[in-house]
Amino acid sequence: MTHPVLVLRAEDAGRMSRLHMRCFDDPWSAVSFRGLLLDTSILTLGVERDGDLAAFVMAQTIAGESDILTVATDPDLRRQGLATTLIGALINRLGERGVSRITLDVAEDNAPARALYRGFGFTEDGRRPRYYTAGRDVPVDAVLMSRNMGL
Repeated sequence: MTHPVLVLRAEDAGRMSRLHMRCFDDPWSAVSFRGLLLDTSILTLGVERDGDLAAFVMAQTIAGESDILTVATDPDLRRQGLATTLIGALINRLGERGVSRITLDVAEDNAPARALYRGFGFTEDGRRPRYYTAGRDVPVDAVLMSRNMGL
């Protein structure tokens, strides 16, 4: 099944925040999302399901490199290819913009996300010890990953 990809804008900040709240123990506010969406260095892609925002990815590009800031998929819609569609579309669009490298960090205990990123050619570069604390009794490392675009 294909999922049409949309470019999200400042007016999408509220629904992004509501989705982020369903996905994370430390969600970002609509005000935070709005500020980021107004920044020209930010690219945010989303997919809808039945008119509701189902998933999105947000990346910031500076000096030819992009960092994936957040990825959120509605918990009820996971394992349906939404994040795969978004990461693929993001890589394509960033490549068209001449980005040479994409970076991200992901919680060590988030095996599905780590597998998703590895499937797109991301490799582990390092760690930030005990970085993720929200919703956990014991903090976990952030796994730093990157993908060279081969330009």
